[in-house]
Amino acid sequence: MTGLAIECATERAEVAVLDESGRTLAIVREPIGHGHTRRITPLIERALKEAGRTAGDLRWVAADRGPGSFTGVRVGLATAEALALATRAELRAADSLESLAAFSGARRALVVPLVGAGRRDLYSGYFRADSGGVVTLLAAPRVGPVASVIEGTREALVALPSASVRFVGPGAERERAALEAEFPGSTRPAWREDGLSALDLAKRAHAGIQAPLYVRAAQAEERVRHRVLAAHPPVIRALTGADVPAVAALERLVFADPWPESFFLSEIAHPLSHARLAEQDGVLAGYCLAWLGEGAGHLGNLAVAPEFRRRGIATALLAELLERAREQEVEKLTLEVRVSNFPAQWFYRAHAFRLAGLRRRYYRDNQEDALIMEWRGGA
Repeated sequence: MTGLAIECATERAEVAVLDESGRTLAIVREPIGHGHTRRITPLIERALKEAGRTAGDLRWVAADRGPGSFTGVRVGLATAEALALATRAELRAADSLESLAAFSGARRALVVPLVGAGRRDLYSGYFRADSGGVVTLLAAPRVGPVASVIEGTREALVALPSASVRFVGPGAERERAALEAEFPGSTRPAWREDGLSALDLAKRAHAGIQAPLYVRAAQAEERVRHRVLAAHPPVIRALTGADVPAVAALERLVFADPWPESFFLSEIAHPLSHARLAEQDGVLAGYCLAWLGEGAGHLGNLAVAPEFRRRGIATALLAELLERAREQEVEKLTLEVRVSNFPAQWFYRAHAFRLAGLRRRYYRDNQEDALIMEWRGGA
């Protein structure tokens, strides 16, 4: 099963051809700057020629889905998709930050892979390496200047208090002085500081969703969303027993480990419960269930129907909850979120929630870890 891996999420591109055992038949690399559109196809042709293979021999094609160069990621994925379509090869993809972290060799560490994001910003990932060197996801990636990387690293260490810090990737080389000043010894030993690797990508790639991973939201999209919310806000009201069947149906649609109707019925009757439903033109759009009291609170679930997403429903529900928390002088409000649920983590961070801990193997359906996130009323 000859495979081909296309790594072009940064200004240096690599293309590797591997045989069925994973042995490298050929690997070519080139600093291409912003010339992804012009240079990727010639690099693929060269790699195949050096490997003694043709496109028709390919059984899988892999590309980096980011985060990274906006153009590079899109060109790599589009090229891989076209090759797979033409050759009937399996299309695969991997995340740049995960590929960097996975083979770093770190142990008992918070591994923070760094890739340039333009404007002197960095994409940063957050992973944990156990005593055996097995690397797993800790939290959603972020983007920002080196100061935000330092802030994110300190926050992630709250969830891994005994871990050392290890920065890897080309961003670690670029910002070594600032990183070492805050976390001495954190950039050594160096790992992939000269660029990303097509071989790492090939080892981590898997079939599945091939959409680019964009960490930075488009400003134009955010402006449109704010205008829609302002022009047509949802109606927020108390969730009653009559609403429970519809809410439970939405719960089953949205969550892999849903709460039953009986749980909703018992909890909305609880004196500390904050149960709210959002409607758009009389139709159920979302709901939240939380508990507030004695200076603390917990958000159990917040869900939005798929057809109403990205219309400000979750924002309206959370804003109403936080306003009620302030009124009741709640000092902190916590929640759990899957480590793989990047949109939810980004959403809660935008509303001043920060990492506060880690519950390992928390979710019953797949034993995934849960992040504890916390909002402080006085912050």
